[in-house]
Amino acid sequence: VDVTNPYNPFGYTLNANPSTGNLILIGRRPIEGGPRVFTQNVNTWEFATGLTGSFSRGDNDYYWDVNYSRGSNNAIQTVRGTYNIAHIKRALGPISQCTGSCVPLNLFGGPGTITPAMLAYIGYIEHDTSANDIELYTANLSGPLLQLPAGKLRFATGYEHRNASGSYQPDAVVVAGESNGVPSLPTSGSYSVNEYYVELNAPILKDAPFAKSLDFDVASRYSNYSTFGSTTNNKLGIRWQVVRSLTLRSTWAQGFRAPSIGELFGSPARFDAVLQDPCSAPIGNSQTAANCTALGVPASYSQPNPQISVTTGGNRNLQPETSRSLTWGAVYSPGWAIGQAWSNKMEFSFNYYRITIRNAIQSLDAQTQLNKCVASATPTSTFCQGISRNATGNINGFNNTLRNIGRIDTSGFDFSFTWQLPATSWGRFANHFGTTYVNRYRQQNSPGQFNPRGVGVEVNDSGIPRWRAVNDFTWSMGNWSADWRLRYMSDLTERCDAAVGFPICNGPNNTHHLGAVTYQDVRLNWRVPYIKNLDISAGINNLLAKDPPVCLSCSLNGYDASNYDLPGRFAYMQASLKF
Repeated sequence: VDVTNPYNPFGYTLNANPSTGNLILIGRRPIEGGPRVFTQNVNTWEFATGLTGSFSRGDNDYYWDVNYSRGSNNAIQTVRGTYNIAHIKRALGPISQCTGSCVPLNLFGGPGTITPAMLAYIGYIEHDTSANDIELYTANLSGPLLQLPAGKLRFATGYEHRNASGSYQPDAVVVAGESNGVPSLPTSGSYSVNEYYVELNAPILKDAPFAKSLDFDVASRYSNYSTFGSTTNNKLGIRWQVVRSLTLRSTWAQGFRAPSIGELFGSPARFDAVLQDPCSAPIGNSQTAANCTALGVPASYSQPNPQISVTTGGNRNLQPETSRSLTWGAVYSPGWAIGQAWSNKMEFSFNYYRITIRNAIQSLDAQTQLNKCVASATPTSTFCQGISRNATGNINGFNNTLRNIGRIDTSGFDFSFTWQLPATSWGRFANHFGTTYVNRYRQQNSPGQFNPRGVGVEVNDSGIPRWRAVNDFTWSMGNWSADWRLRYMSDLTERCDAAVGFPICNGPNNTHHLGAVTYQDVRLNWRVPYIKNLDISAGINNLLAKDPPVCLSCSLNGYDASNYDLPGRFAYMQASLKF
């Protein structure tokens, strides 16, 4: 802030040069300019066509189809309430250089000191564009291969070719690095893939004692990507219907997921994360203090801003994710609950899963990466790569782009219960209940290094509840139907490292408890009798306006938006016409 700026109250220039300056930080929320408002217009079109047919050979019927589709998605994003850093710099600099449309800027004083004329000069409207395109060819053939004692051995086989491309063009002010928002650069990329698959269904037993039916499924898929080469993934499944009312099933499968265009080619961007620097004075742990000294952080350093700029974006060196999964479960449809005065139908379902993902594509949790960097006390450690500091100790670079982390292991089970009641003069009632229990979640970043994210733990805008449950109670009568839904999520716990002393941080080991939450939603639907296939619906989500629990480690809004609803009720009306 130059000495000649007419609003500089100090009588000398404020210089932010890290080595020779006298200014550490000035922060000013330009509330006179109102909130940042994001709007997006998206145009999407898709064309699809194909041929289907069948033919016979002896007593066997075979079915085939060939298909082609192409789709495009084009978007224009507009952001109002953004500011031009180059204009701000000029408006704060020497008054002799603030000519033409330039208006000197007043950063000092309370609300109202930034005038409309100042806002008009430093503000601008941001325009960004993006596009995604996909082209798809497929061909499939299915039918019986041969007769087995329990039935026909059936197959399905096919070929698929996909071309995918995407691009993003940010505003010229953003590209120049002169926006106060998230900086980003233009990007584009594409890939193609050829895939072949074969599936077999083999009936082994039928109408035998303790085996009304027993089937095996085998499948294999070969994929060849222009970006990574080829891979083959297999699946084996079994379905055993013990009796008419009880079916057991299990599947073992290999998985493969190639990085998307955005994950590969996304240009670097910035996220201002709320982080607590372990090297910020005062440091209560002597070992942490020694580690910070080894990293070159001055003992007098104190973090001036809780928001640290973190670089995100794609990574062209990413490798595909691979996985192994095992599921088993049962479906029970009791005959004693069918066609009764109190029950028309009832069904129970239980499923267990265990999944291991290797080379999972994620970015490390930024706070965890910073903590482990400091704990390593070595600038060359894996976790310190991309984190840089200036001479005063401030973090002035933090690379947190996507990478292939080591491994994710998770397991749990799902349970559901459906009960349909007989029709009455009051209408037809039904209830469906479903719940998910996460038994284990562990993310290994490197050998011996684990991410703190786990079951029942909230870590920086992301938590994994141990229990989730949904119960739907439905009613229908003629052209009317209604639904009352209950959504439950169990409690979470977060550490209070960045909020020591807060009254709500009263849990063991300086933690904060986020209580369980239940939301209620209601919906009413009317099928208009005078217009075929016209439905009109209205509903309210979060009927009782349940607020999410306060989250201290979450950024900006003070709650975890990945798990909880926006505060307040959400009401809507909807009309749907199918033709």
